[in-house]
Amino acid sequence: MLKSTIDPDKDPLGAMLLDYYGGKEKAFVRVDSSLLEMSRMTGRIMFRDKTRMSNLEHVALELCRGRILDVGAGSGCHSLILQEAGHDVSAMDISPGCMAVMEKRGVNQLIFGSLFSLKGERFNTLLMLMNGIGLCGSIEGLNFFLQIIRQVLERGGQVLADSTDLAAMYTNLALMPGEGEAYYGETEFVMSYGKVRSDPFEWLYIDYATLAFYARFHGWRCERVMKEGDGRFLARIY
Repeated sequence: MLKSTIDPDKDPLGAMLLDYYGGKEKAFVRVDSSLLEMSRMTGRIMFRDKTRMSNLEHVALELCRGRILDVGAGSGCHSLILQEAGHDVSAMDISPGCMAVMEKRGVNQLIFGSLFSLKGERFNTLLMLMNGIGLCGSIEGLNFFLQIIRQVLERGGQVLADSTDLAAMYTNLALMPGEGEAYYGETEFVMSYGKVRSDPFEWLYIDYATLAFYARFHGWRCERVMKEGDGRFLARIY
């Protein structure tokens, strides 16, 4: 679970985004996973504009309302679209490099820190895109998330988050957990950019049925707003 800010010396994503912003058009972060074969995370992808976003992202942005918190905002691409449309949006990230890039790009409201340590502020919408629910890290982390968002959301507030059901992408039965084994969507990542390397961190890919089960367990409603053919889906928790 991503609960604390990152040391600048262990911030490959932030370093890459700063270089891309500075003109290194081929900059990318390498992502190594304990479970998956990962592709490169390029600056071009992270800086995409609205014309290059997926239908899922367009739907999520249209559903945003009230005071919005863009969690894990990265380069600020979603926050900038919402800001330009006149929304009250704050961009949150634990990466100092990402914060610096968003400031350079003109994101007006920035919060340096983790959703899990946020205190004293409430929002109507938590926006969590690019497999955003993954920051929970594990099923245990998801349960914690579903408890603490009551302290962050205004009455009647919502979470808009996407994830990917890995069972829709892989046919390897070894991915499916047996009794007493970990959930098949729990993985661990390490990012690197040149000599800058992150500490290992947990990430969660969750299927919709499991997400909805735990949401209901904690007293939330959960709906699948849309799904795509690669197992990716957008959920609304409210």
